[in-house]
Amino acid sequence: LEGLDRYPNYMSRWQEEDMLSLERALEEKLEQVRTQRKSVVDRRQSIDQVVHKLIEEERNQDYKELLAIPTDWDIIKNNILDPRMVKAIFKSEMFRERVPSIQDILSGQVEVELDVGALSAIMDEALYDVFTFPMFRKEFCAKIRNYVDALSKMGRDEEEFVHLRLGLRPVDLDTVGLKWVNDLLFHLILRPIARHLFQKSESKADLDWRQGYIAAYSAKPMTDRPRKQLVTHTDDSEVTLNIGLGKDFEGGELEFRGLRGTTDGGELLDSFEPIEGTALIHAGRHFHDVSPVTIGDRFALIMWARSWSGARRTECPCCWLNRRRDESCVCGARWN
Repeated sequence: LEGLDRYPNYMSRWQEEDMLSLERALEEKLEQVRTQRKSVVDRRQSIDQVVHKLIEEERNQDYKELLAIPTDWDIIKNNILDPRMVKAIFKSEMFRERVPSIQDILSGQVEVELDVGALSAIMDEALYDVFTFPMFRKEFCAKIRNYVDALSKMGRDEEEFVHLRLGLRPVDLDTVGLKWVNDLLFHLILRPIARHLFQKSESKADLDWRQGYIAAYSAKPMTDRPRKQLVTHTDDSEVTLNIGLGKDFEGGELEFRGLRGTTDGGELLDSFEPIEGTALIHAGRHFHDVSPVTIGDRFALIMWARSWSGARRTECPCCWLNRRRDESCVCGARWN
């Protein structure tokens, strides 16, 4: 496929049978894409039914408020973001000159610039390339946590929804009516911060894709919280945002084990105890894990962010992941 893009007559040396073989293989892959797409769309529609049923039956005002896209900055200032984060945002020159509309922020139509000085005042470097800062009010953390918990319970207890296996995997916020939360975090906070901290080393360009989801762990794993820990891994992201959503628990520390492709890679460097409402941002290729939760339940909002116009387009995936700078890579300029 790369050859078709690079050379106008790439297939001129191919035998007809080889071209037919490629065509058949592509058609098989296209059918796989169509099948998976239908499965994903069907699942999302079913989850939407769970959301509607929960809202109708529970008649919980907190759920309705959570699903409503904010139309006034005062709602975000007073009910959602930690006051320290609010101060850092609105002290920035961009917001002092003219406050953009919430819709312009959520749609990504406005590129947000936050002042380094204002951010530095609220950020701490917990360890190399791992930073913490206040993000959410505790009341907002509880709203998200309780809502996702109720959805998972309904998915577990209602026979018509059991097939969805809600909670067995992380709950994607886009699919449960909370796309606006993802968009707000990504465009208002994550992208501007990542430009300062990670664009040169990780993304190579502005971040342009995100997935935000809720991960839950329990000392007593059950259907809707099947894990008590998470093994050492790196994320499929350039930058990861991790926000503690609290609830009473012990254990469940986030342990960092160095950057993949460095001499420290795999070694335990330090651990971080999740704090309700506090965000942690790090490179996706930083090895990390979650230690066993020993008491209670632990919830976190995780956002993976990528740059399809940067690292994903310009770098060999294997070389990028392992921090290689090798001129002999077959994806490099030497061979192309």
